[in-house]
Amino acid sequence: MGGKTSYVKGVAAAFFYGTCSVLMAFLNKILMDTYGFHFPMCIMVVQMSLTVVLLYALRATQLVSIPSYTFKDGRLFLLPAVFYAANSVLGLFSLSHMNVAMYGVLKRCVPLATLLLSVILLRKSWPSFLTLISIILLTVGCVVAGSGDLKFHFGGYLSGGLSNMTQALYLLLVQQYTETSSNTLHILLLNSINSLPLLTMALLVSGEAQQVAVFLHANHKPFILTLIVIALCGILLNYSLFLCTNHTSALTTSVVGGMKALAQTLIGVFTFGGVSPNLLTKLGISLNLCGSLLYVVAKYVDRKHIDLLGHLKKVASLASMEDLERLHSSSQKENTSTNTDNNNTDGTKSETSSTETMTVSSESSHSSPTATTVAVNVTNR
Repeated sequence: MGGKTSYVKGVAAAFFYGTCSVLMAFLNKILMDTYGFHFPMCIMVVQMSLTVVLLYALRATQLVSIPSYTFKDGRLFLLPAVFYAANSVLGLFSLSHMNVAMYGVLKRCVPLATLLLSVILLRKSWPSFLTLISIILLTVGCVVAGSGDLKFHFGGYLSGGLSNMTQALYLLLVQQYTETSSNTLHILLLNSINSLPLLTMALLVSGEAQQVAVFLHANHKPFILTLIVIALCGILLNYSLFLCTNHTSALTTSVVGGMKALAQTLIGVFTFGGVSPNLLTKLGISLNLCGSLLYVVAKYVDRKHIDLLGHLKKVASLASMEDLERLHSSSQKENTSTNTDNNNTDGTKSETSSTETMTVSSESSHSSPTATTVAVNVTNR
């Protein structure tokens, strides 16, 4: 029952993360294309700042239970925060130079990077054959679709590829950390506080802060409200990501990201457009679709295999219990028979002893008159 509940929680967390991720991609694209706000580091600084303020406000009102930030925990979560900051900035930069559909296709290479790094760094075992084939299809589809993109932007694709690597490392490190801490809000707080100084430094060094100041001066208040709403949605996305990694694994989280990218691609074709209508692009997207569906099938088969192994272990344990009971029963029988034999032996010895005693007594009684006669004769003399 516990395993089934855990499985349902994992599916729900994965669906929640996928939904939030699709929503955020389109909201960020609206912010960049509609308002012309191409400042990814500023978006992340606002998002992290709001996250810290919101979590401490919830903690102060005792609506949620969050452990306080300590330097020890912050040091343990430093590397995930570094890779998170790098992934966020690279991903937003890539999205600003690509259409939503092709960005979704590119992000579907994350599962391959996650798979390889999990085997190399975390010493995880290789997944099943179906899972490997599905991830290869996802990656090949990405390459084919990218080669057919007529609006190819080298910087966009390069930053997208680097974003995939940093995201894979980030997810694996988060998975490793969640093995010792299962409080999702605490992980969110650690990530926000650790990454905020890094993002702020990048914002100042790059000169983006001055450009943002000029942009905000030229725009009206509705834009600032839109930016805050999108930052709040980003907080929800981060929470769903940690929740999904906590209840599933880094590989599953990355594949859920790939599946949401598929939905993102299909929706992007009919909304923002920008997809080159050629054979390679269509073939690449089709391969991505096949890989995503095959991964779902592979995970279903793996789950059935795990359930079957669980039943077999139960049967084996029951058989072992029966053998143990038989052994215990036979041991008890042997002990009983041994005790009976000992009792019989003791009884025989006791009878023998009694017989010997009676014989001695009898002999003593027969020898008594002689002794008396001798004594009388001596006295008479």
